[in-house]
Amino acid sequence: MQPEDETVKMPKPDPKALDTFNVLVKAAPGATVKPMFGNFGAFVGGTMFAGVFGDAVFLRLPETERTRALSLKGAGFLEPMPGRPMKEYVVLPASELGDRKKAGAWLKQSLAYTATIPPKGKGKSAAGTKAKR
Repeated sequence: MQPEDETVKMPKPDPKALDTFNVLVKAAPGATVKPMFGNFGAFVGGTMFAGVFGDAVFLRLPETERTRALSLKGAGFLEPMPGRPMKEYVVLPASELGDRKKAGAWLKQSLAYTATIPPKGKGKSAAGTKAKR
């Protein structure tokens, strides 16, 4: 646990990662980009499907594709704060994202999965529901 007076420094987007992220976003119909963690997230229908965090580019993937992606050398979960992984978001290695065909296939999986997630309603917590008292 971190002391309360210690703040977590968020990395700035790496120019090369940002370029890769922008290529993915351009290939996603209807995508919008919003600031997130001092970096950027890409959304379709209000649900995040991809992002850039420092030198990492990540995609939201279904469980089977997550497992496959995590088996790749250099892949891992997005972890914007140490010890707090975002388990639906996988940081993909440059070997996958640098190959247009491979990147497109991952993007297709991400968009298809994201389309199955119901949008959050206004006023709902991050968990999707508020605790009952």
